[in-house]
Amino acid sequence: MATFPTTVGIQSMTMRLRSVTAMTESPFTYDQQVFSHPAVRWEAEVTLPPMTQAQAKEYEGFFAGLRGMKEIFTMGNPLHSVSVTGSITGTANTTQVTEAFSGAFAVGDYFSLSNRLHIITEIVNSTTINIMPPLRADATSAAVDFTLPVSTWRLASNEIGWSINEASIYGFSFACIEAL
Repeated sequence: MATFPTTVGIQSMTMRLRSVTAMTESPFTYDQQVFSHPAVRWEAEVTLPPMTQAQAKEYEGFFAGLRGMKEIFTMGNPLHSVSVTGSITGTANTTQVTEAFSGAFAVGDYFSLSNRLHIITEIVNSTTINIMPPLRADATSAAVDFTLPVSTWRLASNEIGWSINEASIYGFSFACIEAL
């Protein structure tokens, strides 16, 4: 598994959680029925800052080595880092977990567990939090990482490309999805 290069940083990043939820609506009464399937995954679009040919070589090699959607890599949001340590306990497919954290944390903080990115959506009480996406596997006093949380990703397409202008400045943009 590759690690996303961090030599030049990220210029912009759009992240989203995609849930599989279905809704039907009566055309006569507008009554709605909603069914939420358990699947939830992260998706992202990333644009790297303009870079020189010397800087771009590392990224060209990285993207070519992924072979489109075949290989996976770890990447995090570089703006999310808090000084919290600890562990969580919960069962697979649940969004409510028991926490044993040391340090100040808040709704909206990210952490990773086994290279799976999670966000805190609610602080229920002094030992229970709600998270998204649901846990991928059972966790018993499992250590979490708040300092630079990452997830496991794969490219969303088999096409790999970058732009080069007349000043030999390179540009990279790509879309990726959580590798499940």
